[in-house]
Amino acid sequence: MTGGAAGVAASYAALLALAAVFDEAAGQMRGWAAEGARTLLDPDLLASALLSPGTFAEAEAAVLVATTGPDGVGVESLGWEVDARALRLLVGVLEAADAGAAEAVAAVEHQVGRTVGWTLGATAPAALPAAALVAGRIALTVPDLPARAAPLAETWLTEHPDEVEHLVAGGGGFLEGLWDGLTPGAPAGPLGLPLDLADAAAAAGLLARLYPGRPARTTLLPGVRVESSTTAPRSVADLVDHARQLSELSGPDHPELNGTLELQTLTGPGGDTRHVLLLPGTDDMTTLPWTEDGDVRDMGTNLRLVGGLDNSYADGVLDALAQAGVGDDPVLVVGHSQGGMLAADLLASAAEHGVPISHAVTLGSPTGQLDGFPAGSHVLSLEHRGDVVPLMDGVANPDSVEQVTVTFESRAGGEGVAARHGFEAYAEGAALVDASTDPSVHAAVRELHRAGFLGAAEGTEVTSRVFQVVREPQP
Repeated sequence: MTGGAAGVAASYAALLALAAVFDEAAGQMRGWAAEGARTLLDPDLLASALLSPGTFAEAEAAVLVATTGPDGVGVESLGWEVDARALRLLVGVLEAADAGAAEAVAAVEHQVGRTVGWTLGATAPAALPAAALVAGRIALTVPDLPARAAPLAETWLTEHPDEVEHLVAGGGGFLEGLWDGLTPGAPAGPLGLPLDLADAAAAAGLLARLYPGRPARTTLLPGVRVESSTTAPRSVADLVDHARQLSELSGPDHPELNGTLELQTLTGPGGDTRHVLLLPGTDDMTTLPWTEDGDVRDMGTNLRLVGGLDNSYADGVLDALAQAGVGDDPVLVVGHSQGGMLAADLLASAAEHGVPISHAVTLGSPTGQLDGFPAGSHVLSLEHRGDVVPLMDGVANPDSVEQVTVTFESRAGGEGVAARHGFEAYAEGAALVDASTDPSVHAAVRELHRAGFLGAAEGTEVTSRVFQVVREPQP
């Protein structure tokens, strides 16, 4: 578990808050010291000196000791102020160390990727023909080699998540090196235009521009619903099960329902209203550049989300919220895979879009590419260890007060890449989260209840609308 109420960032925030308390105490002590100076000059006290010089001297001495003496409040205030500055310095040093370590690792990842890319680019003219010849001979002698190799590759990917994340993190450097290596004698690539791709997000943004990204069209689908549509969620496990049911609407056997999403509305007995927006993941993983069809949840959208670019899926979801008349009612967004990426992105940019999204639950989704979330917002991210999809941004989710990341281990569903990313595993992870006593996780689940998204009051009315987002036809 990282982040949340008991995370490192929260600890830093608590130390800074303690420093502010120390500063306040020091200021109050200085005020008392000033009050002592005023007491020494009090006319009534000065007048008493004529009547009782001895007790006057004792009083003056006592006030001086209490205010400016070695143990007086004036001197003590300096100690509290020094402690406050020491705490701020400590937090600053720790944050700088964290940032420095992250930058050092990122620099190594980038350089390794660049070296590999340059080597491949520079040797491609000679290596590709030889590789093709060798591959042809292997195919003739071991015709089932791809079928044998695929399970081994899957096993390596699922059992080495840290290495996968490092490889993805070097993606920007890899593309830089590959481009430059095509012309090893002349830097900056074949066109004399150098690439500047600092990380995986920048690389994804570059590749995303190969997809046109046509506008989206959002349509209400009356009468379409799933089993959980009319039941208020009571737990994180209920949210995951609802997301699973909705995702099955656009399964491989139902491509005509690709792009479906659901807005569940909970209206309490007192008229208070909140919404749960459910966003499934990618419908089409095979979309090649310049070949977009009507499926808005495709590879181009994945790249745009990782690269921080506008995308048609987000436009369609915002249109659905507008059509539903959400207004200022609080919204929880629950998303699996690409849907979780969009859920986090919508929450991060809620103020920009003018939508009241305050909470998000993501399942197997890359979210580390975002710059952070608004203060006061809440993100609960579940990541199954061995699921490679959350690693596709090349960075771990940062430890922040707003986001709690739970990495869990499950054998549900199987061992392959698809199984590790599937709902069976995330259902088990959700059950673990609901039962967790970890302070950060428990606080995150309790917050979903406090906000009324889980465990709705008796008498709550539950309604649902299913929308479909597709790309406009090619002109």
